[in-house]
Amino acid sequence: MYRMLSASAAVVMTALMFVPAMAQSITITGSAPSQTGYQEVRAMKVSTADVDLNTAQGATMLFDRIDAAARAVCGESADMTPARAKVFATCRARAVHYAVKEVDAPQLTQFAAAR
Repeated sequence: MYRMLSASAAVVMTALMFVPAMAQSITITGSAPSQTGYQEVRAMKVSTADVDLNTAQGATMLFDRIDAAARAVCGESADMTPARAKVFATCRARAVHYAVKEVDAPQLTQFAAAR
């Protein structure tokens, strides 16, 4: 009995060593027009280190960070033309979608779907 328990514990411990830890940050990417008029790919890191994604509060906090980063990398501005606003909205939606997908946390996914 002791050997069986010991062997099972060793298998579990070995399996846990290969489970990747959640990243301490994610990278939000998007594209926005540069001063020259060309599209410019931008990226911004968002920290996940201090967020408990098992709670609604943590999911909300991380979603707000992701959304703020998406707004920044996609070039949000107060004076966008309607055409630019459409491009911005698409960029922002994609950036948020892929970031939420990358994190792959049920609370965050649920929160994002409700927004």
